[in-house]
Amino acid sequence: MKTIPYRCDESRHKALLSVARESGTSVQRLFDNFVTHVIAERQAEARFLARQQRGNPTRGRKLLMEIRQRLSQKPT
Repeated sequence: MKTIPYRCDESRHKALLSVARESGTSVQRLFDNFVTHVIAERQAEARFLARQQRGNPTRGRKLLMEIRQRLSQKPT
């Protein structure tokens, strides 16, 4: 496991500690959750872009129309 130093001003440090305490976790866990979220977001974007390149726009629009129709037919 690698260590990544993070420098911040006192007010930000206090805010991080406060959020960590309120959520019952550590500042380390907050950063870990943030990094995990950012990485997952980037990977999802990369997958989307790759699928977009090899996708079929006509088929995609047809599927979206079918989904919209199904959603509008659902009883509430």
